[in-house]
Amino acid sequence: MTRIRIELIDVYCADTEDVTGADDFYLVGALVGGDVTKAILTRPIKINDKQRKSFNPGDSVLFDGNLQPGQVIKGGLKAYDEDAGKDWSKYGDTVGAISSMVSGAVSAAGPYGVLAGTILSAATTGVGILASFDKDDLLGACELEISAVGPAYEVREWKMSKKNSFMGWSSWDYTVRFQISRS
Repeated sequence: MTRIRIELIDVYCADTEDVTGADDFYLVGALVGGDVTKAILTRPIKINDKQRKSFNPGDSVLFDGNLQPGQVIKGGLKAYDEDAGKDWSKYGDTVGAISSMVSGAVSAAGPYGVLAGTILSAATTGVGILASFDKDDLLGACELEISAVGPAYEVREWKMSKKNSFMGWSSWDYTVRFQISRS
């Protein structure tokens, strides 16, 4: 049995989506592996061009659990720039809604038949409790499949960007780093 822990390290912003100032960057998603279903919702990080920021320590663990040989962790993340204020007092309820949506998707497909994209889709549906009149800007999506087999420690990067030639309007460039520990 292999114990796997996946943790966010930081986010680097080369270019914000918002042309008038800082973005409010956050992640939504879920990871499923072994008997663990982990809903992911980070609190917004105010970040501007050429800044690197750490995630809230309470939000940084993406997964922590045991896998049998041959098992994989499946799921993913979506990154957003918050455009309209949300009721973040509902944070706990939202994490619960994400867990429920993902658990339902896994139950319907079975733990081995569920696809990473299905888990990611269910997770982002669960975040609807925070929805407001103005939709947040989707900055990127990343499906993940992480094996129980691999180096004891590795760092991965997820890059997301959009370049727009019209005066830089609605362009962005972000890199999220996370670490995987296996023991």
